[in-house]
Amino acid sequence: MIYGMTPVKAAQAVLGKMAAIEVNALLQLGIRVLEKQASGRYLVEMGRHTFTTKSDTPLEPGLEYWVEMADSREGIVHLKRLHPKPLLLKKGFMESFTLETLQQISKKSDPSGTIRDHLLQTLSSAQSKEQFQNITQLLLSFHQGVLTLPIEDKGRKMLLQMRRRGKNKDLNQKSVEFYAAMSNLGPIEGVIDRTDHLTTLRLNLYYPKSVALLEREKTHLEGFDRIEIRCKEEQIHPLWDGKQPGLLDIKG
Repeated sequence: MIYGMTPVKAAQAVLGKMAAIEVNALLQLGIRVLEKQASGRYLVEMGRHTFTTKSDTPLEPGLEYWVEMADSREGIVHLKRLHPKPLLLKKGFMESFTLETLQQISKKSDPSGTIRDHLLQTLSSAQSKEQFQNITQLLLSFHQGVLTLPIEDKGRKMLLQMRRRGKNKDLNQKSVEFYAAMSNLGPIEGVIDRTDHLTTLRLNLYYPKSVALLEREKTHLEGFDRIEIRCKEEQIHPLWDGKQPGLLDIKG
């Protein structure tokens, strides 16, 4: 429990507030790499537009990235601070949750168990191999101690992951770690920690503009005695990446 709230309710409250902030701010652009060309150039797709650009960081065709863009004096568009989007966000799960549904689940006496039972029930009535595989990925994550939730709200896809306690020895029994992937803010890692009767929210983000936005809007993140927001130079990875094989991928 976190100050009287379950981990699901605690993280849902934070994600809901950040999603509301995100509505009015388009910060990070998203691209999909179509093919690699010569001299560090790539053919990329952004929305309905396709163009050639240059990247100093090797990119993998077929993957999607968050990115900052800058124009050079030569008129060439350069990609900066490229960060791959998590595979679980790209897959387009047929089984996703809305923020409203997540809020309702958070009020249950056992929200994690409610989500697990819902996934098991949906798995038993899966209509396709793709749906079956997607749900097994979420259940495999659950088995590894990470609650993974694909969320779709007003046409925007997000990913939320939570675990009660990680390998970090500084975390106590009242700490919740979470990871969020949001289309406009990029990847976010956070900790909700309760010590000495104080509730602290710590957020690490990859993009400086996202940090500046949340610093301006952090008064909307209510319920915390202290909020720490910083920019992380290293890439921010999911708590569970979804690369493990699903049940139908296991060969005997």
